[in-house]
Amino acid sequence: MHLKSSIIVKESLQDVISFFYHPSSLAQWDRSVAEMIPHPQNNDSMGAKFDTIAPSGMKMTYEVIDLSPDGSSVKILLTESKMFKKAIWHFEFDPELAGTKVTCHIYFALRPLYYFLYPVLLINKNALLRDLKLFQLALENFKKTSAS
Repeated sequence: MHLKSSIIVKESLQDVISFFYHPSSLAQWDRSVAEMIPHPQNNDSMGAKFDTIAPSGMKMTYEVIDLSPDGSSVKILLTESKMFKKAIWHFEFDPELAGTKVTCHIYFALRPLYYFLYPVLLINKNALLRDLKLFQLALENFKKTSAS
């Protein structure tokens, strides 16, 4: 299954990229993440790994599998999950006259125990857009607090 959503934020490409790659940002806008934990000896490049802990306590492990030199495109593979058989998140950040266009693609297949979620995800495609709107709000708050 493939889900895609985009939003234009009123911030510069560099500000969006800086916020996105900040370790604490994911839990501020992704409602399925309560905490993000970088693996030791991690860096902001290909092969970097991290875990997320969901509000329910479910843990998932990810790896950066593709990263553009300027950070404007990143693909993140889900490597360990009870729910997903396979999943890749692809984020793209493109400069626009009004700011930066943030696009998120999610390509995934659920494990058989979670097949019941396919219709829910198809019906609720707007959930991804809600997360991107939360991204926008979290980015604005991040800029305010780092400016002070």
